[in-house]
Amino acid sequence: MDKYIEKTIGDTICRVHKTRDFTMLNNRFIGSTNISCQAIALLAMVMGLPENWNFTVMGLKVITNVGETAVRNILKELESLGYLVRTKLMPSKETGGRIKYVYDFYEYSAKDTSVPQYDVVMETYTADNATLYKVKKDSHFTVISNKLLRSKKLNLKQKGLLLKVLSLPNTWRFSVAGIVKICKEGKSAIKARLAELTELGYLVRTQLKSNESKNHGFEYIYEFFEIALSKEDAEKKSEKTRKSAKKVVKDLFPKKSKKTTSKTAKKQDSGFRSAENPNAESPQAEKQAQINTNEKIQKNQKLSYQESIRPSAQQKSFQQTFNNPTVEKSEDERLMERYSRESEIYTDIIKQNIDFYELGEWLDCICDDDEDGWQEAEEIVSAIVRQIVSNKPYELIHGQKYPREIVKSVMLKLNIYHVQNVIQQMNEVLNIRNYEAYLISSLYNEVISYNFKRNAESRAISYDVKHRLGY
Repeated sequence: MDKYIEKTIGDTICRVHKTRDFTMLNNRFIGSTNISCQAIALLAMVMGLPENWNFTVMGLKVITNVGETAVRNILKELESLGYLVRTKLMPSKETGGRIKYVYDFYEYSAKDTSVPQYDVVMETYTADNATLYKVKKDSHFTVISNKLLRSKKLNLKQKGLLLKVLSLPNTWRFSVAGIVKICKEGKSAIKARLAELTELGYLVRTQLKSNESKNHGFEYIYEFFEIALSKEDAEKKSEKTRKSAKKVVKDLFPKKSKKTTSKTAKKQDSGFRSAENPNAESPQAEKQAQINTNEKIQKNQKLSYQESIRPSAQQKSFQQTFNNPTVEKSEDERLMERYSRESEIYTDIIKQNIDFYELGEWLDCICDDDEDGWQEAEEIVSAIVRQIVSNKPYELIHGQKYPREIVKSVMLKLNIYHVQNVIQQMNEVLNIRNYEAYLISSLYNEVISYNFKRNAESRAISYDVKHRLGY
């Protein structure tokens, strides 16, 4: 699972209150990672059909709103894992002289190793040419509105992903990497489905900025809806979520006013006792008598260690001068202050530009178990910021000197796609001597040639299609 970071506010799944026209589905097949989202959606739709339904490929094509070939492929997928058994009846007097198929759909299959294996009680529902074997719902089930199951606004892929989400606990923490773990589909497919659900109003995904997050980083809050919202309502919901997050951050990190600071200072002053008039209730002698011998030893060891690394008198004088606001600071000290201030500002800008939270999830997802993708993302940001705030007049990019302002301008144009492309390219290169220099040079070239490269690839594909297919 991806690295856990507690979100500022929790994700939300908004379900419809089921009083009528609903279907109870077993969570086991919905949670399967061996069958695709569209296969899950088709099986769920089948389980919600009336008992007198006449099952045919053409009939399923109409209710699923996909092509005949797609329906046949999905049925084969369900058949391969035991969720469907099809029996072919040859022509006879009983079948009207035509070939006929009998369908047996199963809500649970022991062949699917991705779901928990357990003894189930099956309930049988017989239709005209099919039998539905449903799991008796005494636990591990999800109640789904038939309006959602039979909606033609959603395709099977979108519907299957939404069914998975609706079957999850209310405390589930959503992320792209986490959803990929519970689905058969890859990351690109999941991101595409989430974007489609957002466009259709079934998902509101709010991006919190660093000043709106208690982790001081960029994060996404997911809100799924069983009934679609209009674009206006989705925008209002996102704004409400952002306001709630700001309130949480404000309560966690309240700003101290000048009045509060002065009152605190007075209280602290009143708490001091001089040597001439010590506090009678807690004399210094009693406090000293309570010190443990082990603590003394540890203190002596600490002092001994500090003595060995104690700065010289010249360094001490420099630190006192630097921390004393009344003393005029040198040029070096002012440069250090400027460097620190600009580094902090540009770190926030770069994290926002490259969608840091999503980049961290992506890196952590593709890393091995013993590697930290989030730390790698932080190091990438630090390397980029160092290039922006550097006081060197030039930067060497693949042996060519470029003025600092040009390098800075290019680095500020970076987005998550540039960074991901460069990381994937670096995965194929061995024996890199200076990783930071190679990274910066690659990012620079990626930004200045990104659109040209993408357009050139598109033109090449179009030309190849016309050349091969004759149009």
